[in-house]
This record gives sequence, structure tokens and C-alpha cells, in this order.
Amino acid sequence: MNTTSAPHRAQKAAVQTALLTPAAGQALRRTVAGAVSVASLALLAACGSGDSAAGGEASGADEGCDELTDVAVQFGWHPNVENMATIVAEQNGYFEDECLSVEILPGGPEVTADAQIVSGNADMGILSSEALANAVINEAPLVGIGMTYQNSPSVIVSLVEAGIEEPSDLEGLTFGVSQLDMRVYEPFFASVGVDWDAIDRVDIGADPAALVSGEVDAMSAVSANQPVVLRNQGHDVDEISLADYDYNRWSGGLVVREDSLEDPERRETIMGMARAVERGLETAVEDPQAAGEIVFEAYASDLGLEEETQLEGAEAWASLTTAEERDGGLLLIDEDGVQSQQDFFDNTDVNVDASAIFDLEASQEAFGD
Repeated sequence: MNTTSAPHRAQKAAVQTALLTPAAGQALRRTVAGAVSVASLALLAACGSGDSAAGGEASGADEGCDELTDVAVQFGWHPNVENMATIVAEQNGYFEDECLSVEILPGGPEVTADAQIVSGNADMGILSSEALANAVINEAPLVGIGMTYQNSPSVIVSLVEAGIEEPSDLEGLTFGVSQLDMRVYEPFFASVGVDWDAIDRVDIGADPAALVSGEVDAMSAVSANQPVVLRNQGHDVDEISLADYDYNRWSGGLVVREDSLEDPERRETIMGMARAVERGLETAVEDPQAAGEIVFEAYASDLGLEEETQLEGAEAWASLTTAEERDGGLLLIDEDGVQSQQDFFDNTDVNVDASAIFDLEASQEAFGD
């Protein structure tokens, strides 16, 4: 059955040109606040009947599909290589292999993925661990079942000539950081023994032009975004990864409503979506350049993004997955990972129990061996 709703179509039509990746655009968005009005979710029937297939293998393809179940995935920003796992899965037919017809819903400054999932406009959304935590704090009934990038994309970027190679080098210099990122970077510098008050801070948003002009000596950035743009402009840059200092915020999380996992048929629909995204991620990691080309042709070219930047960005995002650490289960969330996020939440005064916002059983079902 085809059940694509008017809100889905309206969201798709609302794409606006954007030059930055979704993670960089997060500073422009607000998280859902207070009680969120909840629309009833339509009961989704999964069309394959077999056992759940772990490790990203399709479960419905071998038996065939009498019909496809419509599902929607909500991005946090406009489609580009940060979401290459989902886009590659869509373009390569991995959702159809799970008997699903997927619609990708673009985000933007006025769209919050958490609210779209809660309202039922999307069956799954892509959020960072911090955004998920803040949504749950504000009583959104959401849970994470997988995480694409378990190495943080957050970096401090500077031009090589500035000679900034470690966090302490910023003392006495000017650091470009948005107001929303202040609460991330202040405890980060404290955790590595750097005097936050000895750094001159300037709110420049996400635009690297201030770094090039010399307005700031360094800036907060996303490793697959501003550094890539700067290198394509001919600048040599240094990056300090926050994850290298055990300050690790996850991104690219697969987030669903808690009650979508309670009904067996709806749960299998979610598992099918998760398996499709996992296959997309495996394909993208195996050949990031090809994944970047797929994303550029399908979405990014229409948004005015540059192909070279998308291809290099795909390489950078692939490096943030756990591909070098695991043979499979790239999206799998385990207990050690949950503890890493609890440490991050504690350091940034996000008052949430990390074990309550990730469903390890569902993650194991979708991505385990």
C-alpha cells in the first residue's frame, strides 16, 4: 500500500540551498522543547515474513515482496554526504530489498528531526547523541538503535601557519566558536587543562571566512566540512580532534519512537530500515568516492554543492565510522559506547542517563552478528 502523507511531500518540497553539512547546521536548529504533541502513528505492516537478518543482509528480497511498505527517514539538514549511508541505500535499492519504499525528508533551520519522528511524519530520524539526549530530556519518547559515526567529527581547525597543534596553543589567541558550541568547548578545554578564560572567543557561526581573513586564529569545525572547504580553497590546515582527547560526541544516530519497537510488525519495519541503512554504510565505507558521486548526482548537485567537496567529504565521514575497528556491525551500539556517551553528557552538563536513550537489544537485533 502507498501511504505517503501530505506532510512528507511538503517537507520534501521545502529544500533550500545549503552549503554546509548537517552537523555544521545543527547550531542553526533548536531541539524540541517542552511537551510535544503526539500524532497517532499509522500501523506499518512489514511485508517480508522471515527471520531478522543481522549484519546488514536483506531479509525480504529472497522471498519477494507482494507490495512495498512506505516509510520515511528525516534528515537533520539538507541531503549530502554526511547522510551517505541512507542515500546510498535508497539509490541502490536496499530499502526495496527489505520490502520498503523509502522517502527521504530534508531538514533545515526550521525543521527538527526529533519532532518529526514524535509526530509520526517520519518513521526514523538522523540525530546526534546530544540532540537525542536533549529531546528525551524534554519528554520526547525516542530511542537510538544505531549510530553511524562513533568517532566525533568535532575538530578545532586552524591554518598551518598559525602553528596551533594542541589545545594549549590556543591560550592567548582568538577562537571562533558559536554560542551553542560554547557549552561543548568550555568543558573540553577544562578537561585537557587549558584555561578557557585565557582564550579570546568570537562568535563566528560556521563560516570559515573568518579564519581565512585572520579575524580568528582557530575555529570550531566539523572534520568533513570546514577543513575540506578550506583545503579546496588552497589552504593548508591543521586539525585537533576532540575525540583524540576522549571527548567523543556521536553523530548520525538512527532514532525511532519507543513504541515503534513494541509491536512486532512495526518493529520488523524498523529493523528492515536499519538493515538497509547498514548495507548503505558498508557500501559507502568500501568505496567513499563512489558513494560521494551517488550523493552528488542524487541530491547535492541540485543544492549547489561542489562535487569535489562532496567526494572529499565522503572520505572524511567514512573515516569516522568504526570500519577499522570492527569486521561488521558498523552501526551497532554496545555498552562501552553507551558509557562513552555518558562521559560526554556528564562533561557537558547534559542531565540524562545514557543507558535509557539507547536500545541495545534492538541494536543487536539489527546489526549484531
